[in-house]
Amino acid sequence: MTAPSFEEFLSLSVDLTAFEETALLGTGLARPYLATVRAACGDEVVTALLDAHRAARAHAAVDARGHDRALPDPALLDRALLDRALRHRIFSDDRIGPVARNVIKLWYAGTWYPLPPEWIDCYGARTAAETPAVTAAAYQEGLLWRAIGANPPGAKAPGYGSWAQPPRIEDRYLNGATK
Repeated sequence: MTAPSFEEFLSLSVDLTAFEETALLGTGLARPYLATVRAACGDEVVTALLDAHRAARAHAAVDARGHDRALPDPALLDRALLDRALRHRIFSDDRIGPVARNVIKLWYAGTWYPLPPEWIDCYGARTAAETPAVTAAAYQEGLLWRAIGANPPGAKAPGYGSWAQPPRIEDRYLNGATK
């Protein structure tokens, strides 16, 4: 078995977080996050997750006439179809669903949370029960702060007087909008 692809993990992360690839790469954490997921769950589980994601994207890829495309162009993805395919192929799966949810939490909070005990009992993982912070920068670079338009408390000082206004959540994150 070959190691899970960084590019495929990045594509999965874009679809799971609703952030553009450049924003995810800009955190400097994409490779450490992939390494964290691999260490926690093993290459076999990560590969299964990436395979399911690839199948979901293929299902949602349509051209202007509604025909399937062999190589999904992100601009041609039907987002509603992709969301349904992700729910069906990934989130409803007992093996990879909890891992995908943890990938989302990893990007937003910068911490790998323990997988459910039932998951560990059934699928066994090396470090899936641990809760490590990936790097010291993970907290500061968490997508949570960008999503709510705030700076992480105790880090990335926003400037004098910025505390006078409440954080503002961008419209694209309200009401389920993704991009």
